[in-house]
Amino acid sequence: MTGYAELQVTTNYSFLRGASHPEELIAQAKLFGLPAIGIADRNSLAGIVRCHQRAEEAGLRMLVGCQLDLTDGTALLVYPQDRPAYSRLCRLLSLGKRRAGKGACELAWQDVAVHGEGLLAVLLHDQADDALRASLTRLRADFGDRGYLALTLRHHPGDAVRLHRLSEAAAAERIVTVATGDVLYHTPQRRILQDVLTCICEGCTIDDAGFRRERSVDRCLHPPEEMARLFARHPDAVARTLEIVERCPFNLRELRYQYPAER
Repeated sequence: MTGYAELQVTTNYSFLRGASHPEELIAQAKLFGLPAIGIADRNSLAGIVRCHQRAEEAGLRMLVGCQLDLTDGTALLVYPQDRPAYSRLCRLLSLGKRRAGKGACELAWQDVAVHGEGLLAVLLHDQADDALRASLTRLRADFGDRGYLALTLRHHPGDAVRLHRLSEAAAAERIVTVATGDVLYHTPQRRILQDVLTCICEGCTIDDAGFRRERSVDRCLHPPEEMARLFARHPDAVARTLEIVERCPFNLRELRYQYPAER
């Protein structure tokens, strides 16, 4: 397996966030020659069966996962390495949804740590600040070598310096980095629809949305060679996307009906 695998893909199963259907994302990933794609909808596994079906039809490897948005503002991508880890992730999401009620999820870091065995965790944090250092310390303590820090371009001034500082902060805590595209749609043309979804979510018009809209059209899938160019200063972070794919062999076909034990 060579190149780059996109591990941070949001589908339209993330309500008012993702602007592309699973089949569109899978087809585009296949067209670009991506060896694998990681589905990470927000606090949900709702779309993974449909994504799994489309990925199998396309002959594309798909990682089952989700993005956890915690109550303290921390965000993590989590991917189960095996079936028991997938079960723990399902129980974790059920716990958070029972607490918060319909349409929400309430989870703290300790909840993730308790259910974290067998999960790979990618910390999402854009600034090298005190909050990052605290999160990296917890990540190292609870996930060890299963913890990563995401490097994501935001196409803002000073992006190169920001990524360098993130890498240095991660190295200081003995955490490795991994490149992600934070994908919201499959092609740049879908940016317009994503803007509409943002306005519905924020209860405003396009004219009044301002910086609540995504600032860059590049929240789409890119081919491996383009990601290698964008992250030319961080080739190891690009290569680790494939490392994560290899470390997460879990497939939905491993799930089988289990008759419950009778009294």
